[in-house]
Amino acid sequence: APRLRRMSTCEDANNPRRGVSTTTYVWRRLDLDGRVFVRLDVGSDGVSAAGYEICAEGDQRWAVRFSVELDAEWRHERTTVEVMDEAGARRLDLESDGAGSWLRGGRPDPSLEGCTDVDLAGNPFTNAFVTRRVAPEVGVDVEVRAAYIETPALSVRPLVQRYQRLAADRWVYVDAEYGRFELSTDADGVAVDYEQLA
Repeated sequence: APRLRRMSTCEDANNPRRGVSTTTYVWRRLDLDGRVFVRLDVGSDGVSAAGYEICAEGDQRWAVRFSVELDAEWRHERTTVEVMDEAGARRLDLESDGAGSWLRGGRPDPSLEGCTDVDLAGNPFTNAFVTRRVAPEVGVDVEVRAAYIETPALSVRPLVQRYQRLAADRWVYVDAEYGRFELSTDADGVAVDYEQLA
């Protein structure tokens, strides 16, 4: 089965959100038994990504529903992540002001101060927030501090990440905790092949 399947891109003239381009993606996870689905809506006033993950690892099974809102420049505004597993259902709400200040559940979270992006662990799509927003020239690397969300625990913490652009559609991702991985992207900056992940 393909790791990524880009399902559709369309603009619906009858849609009240006219001028919004919609694309859907599906990935098969390589690090565990799982699938990721994302619907991406890109319009002149902002970007919305929403989707689901269904995962199993050993005796653990969980489902994740998430939504991420970005401004038109792909800067983070708000994220909601909901997890359901044998322990029940949990929800995480994050908001950022685009300048590095964050709210978690409506309250300031100084631990995330300085984060510019959100990264859902194991989700190949969320790298697009950096590859689309920053888009450095080939050979250039960039460092970001991301609010890193792990499921099913629904924990969030800062994680410094480096991206180096190897070619128009090829990147290296590095962090001090998980290591180095290569990924390739489509014309929209979305990962289509992610070493050891999807």
